[in-house]
Amino acid sequence: MTPVTPVTLVTRDATLDELSATDYRDIYDELRGRDPVTGAYAVSLDKFVTMVTSAYSKAQWSKYHNGETTLTRTMRNELRAAVGLAALPPTVAEATAAASPDAAVWQVGSGPAEHVIMVTAVEPLTLRVNGAVSVASADAQSQQNAHVTPVTRKGRSHRHYARPTATEAQNSRRLALSASWREIIDAGLSALEGKVRL
Repeated sequence: MTPVTPVTLVTRDATLDELSATDYRDIYDELRGRDPVTGAYAVSLDKFVTMVTSAYSKAQWSKYHNGETTLTRTMRNELRAAVGLAALPPTVAEATAAASPDAAVWQVGSGPAEHVIMVTAVEPLTLRVNGAVSVASADAQSQQNAHVTPVTRKGRSHRHYARPTATEAQNSRRLALSASWREIIDAGLSALEGKVRL
């Protein structure tokens, strides 16, 4: 039995986030040790940036602190990681970044795609896409093909016929002799064979 190729869900609903902007602000305040009475922060912005191992500068976090910008996806993931929450699912662009730049891209139907399937297998395989994606086993494929009636079949082998062309003058000479082309060809071959023997 052929081993089944694994199918792994890489991402789904990447734009959905169970946390609101307020939830993220609460996480930010908690990590910086904001005093609920005075509003003062126990952890400096420098220490906070180091604590969450941020890819962003103190200046960017300062803008967020002052309400001048919103959190980027990366900043949200940094806050989530700092409190032990799972990262947001990767975007479609992030999930497909590892694909070959020469990969063939096919679209089935029109409109926005609901599924992006990356196939690394070299050998042919049959996929089932119905809410989820699975690889059809070789046995299932054989059973499926058993219910398929071929519409066309391989035709008989054809015999090769040579069709020589003749000029009008040659055709006129043949007609004057009241001979078929078969007779003309046979007589010509016999004459040539006789010359070779001499």
